[in-house]
Amino acid sequence: MGKGTIYKKEGKKVITQHYDNYIKTFNFDVEKVYVDTSYGRTHLLIAGPSEGKPIFIFQGGNCINPMTLSWFLPLAEKYRVYAPDTIGHPGYSAESRISAMDDRFALWIKELMDYFIIDDSAFAGPSYGAGIILRLAAFFPDKIDCSVLVSPAGIQLGPKWKMVKEILLPLILFKSTSSQKYLRKMTDAMSDHSMKEMDRTIIGDVLYT
Repeated sequence: MGKGTIYKKEGKKVITQHYDNYIKTFNFDVEKVYVDTSYGRTHLLIAGPSEGKPIFIFQGGNCINPMTLSWFLPLAEKYRVYAPDTIGHPGYSAESRISAMDDRFALWIKELMDYFIIDDSAFAGPSYGAGIILRLAAFFPDKIDCSVLVSPAGIQLGPKWKMVKEILLPLILFKSTSSQKYLRKMTDAMSDHSMKEMDRTIIGDVLYT
């Protein structure tokens, strides 16, 4: 990992190429916007009718924003979708980390909402993204009109041995060997054997680069 970056070697180039290619698979226009916040410059993907009810969608851990957005594509037919690249995670936002243990993620979201003059909104997110929404719920619950949390991080751990066997051990073996066998085992467990090959490749590159 280079100084001042979350990436190793040519990781940023690889991940942003995946990012841009993923957007090209969408069958609707996506606007790219940067917003300066107290926690760093934030890049957002915006789609859907301008008059639509707003919804913020937050990316899951170890993936990229367009991948998460692809799981919620039907929402863009009706809602005005705001999908930020999480600060300190793969994407185009600032690479400085934000602690998930205090109010900083909540304040970051509030600044984004204030920028777009949004008083309250719907929210959706899987895993780490759902955990971010929980931070908002803890500090600014009035900002949430409704929410969908998919396997949210930060509530309760599942069976530890199962997590070690199906996720942690294959992750360690993949990072040490680059074997696709271990990547497949881990991502199958994460997705109940339903992950697209494109998504699997991206997660492998995120973990390895």
